[in-house]
Amino acid sequence: MTITTYRVKQYNSTCKTVVCVNNKPICIVSGNGKTLSNIVSYLSGYKTEIADGQVKKVLDAVLRGDKVE
Repeated sequence: MTITTYRVKQYNSTCKTVVCVNNKPICIVSGNGKTLSNIVSYLSGYKTEIADGQVKKVLDAVLRGDKVE
């Protein structure tokens, strides 16, 4: 599983960070801080706290190998 992040400039807004797994976008994070670090750590197999329930469901589906749309 390859985890990559890309910084994307939104129209009339700040930059967002897109988290991709195997070149498929999984979620969007507003910064490069603790949230991004927690998401990458969770995908790497570490036990970290993910506060957003919807994002946690998507991350769990990716770890199980389910198809995420």
